[in-house]
Amino acid sequence: MVQILLTILFSSFKFALTFPVVIFQFEFSFVETILWTNVGGIAGIYFFAFLSGRLIAWWNRTFRKPLRNSMEKDRQTKKIFTKRNRRIVHIKQHYGLIGIAISTPVLLSIPLGTFLVVRYYHSTRTRFLYLIASNLVWSVIYTAFYMFWDGFLFKKT
Repeated sequence: MVQILLTILFSSFKFALTFPVVIFQFEFSFVETILWTNVGGIAGIYFFAFLSGRLIAWWNRTFRKPLRNSMEKDRQTKKIFTKRNRRIVHIKQHYGLIGIAISTPVLLSIPLGTFLVVRYYHSTRTRFLYLIASNLVWSVIYTAFYMFWDGFLFKKT
């Protein structure tokens, strides 16, 4: 039971790093691995979507004051673009919602990917379906890879 709870907790934060622990240390079966990592991934998506929505609303209430006229718009400071900001904008512009959803379990973490989806695609109804579908596909890929890898390199006698 503790192993299942740890799997759900780990996969809700860092989905890709959960699989070696679950397969090699906890010795879950193929179906158990897919089931429990997806339960954690989906729970993480909804938890961080709720948290991101609250965080964005708080940020907008606290730090974004309405501008009175066009003179104040001219006085706004320029945004600073870091390497990370450019990468996020590049993914958003070139790949869109599907690109963010596909890269969330692999390159991004679930909290960051969910935050980006909530932030930039707040009016899209199917945004969570893309994230969940991406989790399902990546869990099958990771589980198959690590189970094949285990049987290929570390033959048990």
